Amino acid sequence: MDRCNLEPLIVVVRADDNLEWLPPAIEPQGSRRTETCLTAHLGLSFSLRCGLNAVLPLQPDAVVVALADQPFITSALVNRLIQTFEQSPEIDYVASVSNGSAMPPALFSKTLFPALQGLDGDRGAAGILRSPDYKGIVLESESAHYFMDADTKEDFGEIQEQWILRNGK
Repeated sequence: MDRCNLEPLIVVVRADDNLEWLPPAIEPQGSRRTETCLTAHLGLSFSLRCGLNAVLPLQPDAVVVALADQPFITSALVNRLIQTFEQSPEIDYVASVSNGSAMPPALFSKTLFPALQGLDGDRGAAGILRSPDYKGIVLESESAHYFMDADTKEDFGEIQEQWILRNGK
């Protein structure tokens, strides 16, 4: 994600996270920073709100939300979200699609910041992406691997296999 056109890049983590999974920043003076979320254990919406609160003082036009347990998300995909929004700034969001469902990574316009702030529990922004109240664009992905996530030990094992196959390590 360091290679994306995101400024700043906020990585939201749990208070007990030792950050072993987080690679060193590409540029030491880069804009990546970690934000500790003391309420992350209460659900995805709390982490989302934490990250949003960290970036709101900068008055962004939009934010990109990605999940840390999706290691195959590429900078090219995130940059496509940004470029699509720049070409259609009147929309509320640009999301990725997997198996017919809109999902992260997704870009949310500032018009959705109040709705994101109002989320509760572990649903994240899925309800916003499915709502007919908001106008968005959904981008087809080039690879189903983008959306592999490590929710279980078995998922993690499959991701490790795919990583080795793709990267030879």
